[in-house]
Amino acid sequence: MDPLASPGGAYMNVAVMAAVLMMISYPIYRVVSLLIERSIDALEAVIYLGALTGFVVGIMTSWGTPLAWLLLVMLGVLCLGYQLIQHMVERRAMNIMDGEDLEECQELMERQPKNKWSYERAVNICRRRGEYERAIGYMEGYLRQVPDDKEMERRLRQLKRTVRQQSTGAKLCPECGTENYAGAGKCISCGRVLALPGDFLAGCATEAGLKALAGTAASLLVLSIGTKVAGAPVPLVGLLFVGAFVTSLAYLYLRS
Repeated sequence: MDPLASPGGAYMNVAVMAAVLMMISYPIYRVVSLLIERSIDALEAVIYLGALTGFVVGIMTSWGTPLAWLLLVMLGVLCLGYQLIQHMVERRAMNIMDGEDLEECQELMERQPKNKWSYERAVNICRRRGEYERAIGYMEGYLRQVPDDKEMERRLRQLKRTVRQQSTGAKLCPECGTENYAGAGKCISCGRVLALPGDFLAGCATEAGLKALAGTAASLLVLSIGTKVAGAPVPLVGLLFVGAFVTSLAYLYLRS
């Protein structure tokens, strides 16, 4: 007799499903609230809620097997992912504050054109936000007022090199700072390997990379559920779900 078909097994099924609903209720509430507040956009909400829904469906379709318990654990980890979304919202709020600081720096530059602090503050904010061209503009504006500042000249050369690297696809060695040709596997100066996991993650952190991760996670979830319903071997289904889980976590981490 199937233990899950017994009265005790039925109670256990109800208890587990109730636990699943309780597990996902708060993350769903927080994400929907952030969407209503317009702190996140619809696509970000759909990706996260879709991942939760996909794993719930996976648990329901594989219930009674070890795969269901594995999916339950992964669902629990994904439920904690709402904290990464919260971090993303806080970072966006910080960007708004940075914008207000930039306006203040601009006003100070107009009143005191040689005040280095206002330029450095503006440059640091722009670099943190990835607005390198704007940072270069502030540096060049300061050097027109104070042309003998060697430290600012050095920082300007470094930043221009970074911008050139991004525009040409050249790789900057994090070990020695040498600029390598696009596609280089090792630094031409020190020999450091340039295709480390951190470099790969940095590439995925771009807007195009994040969209690719989101699409991959959704495709793997759909494929996982489809193969399970079609009766595919459990190891294959589990592998697909693990792939969807890892890709979803990577998306949440890099988006935050």
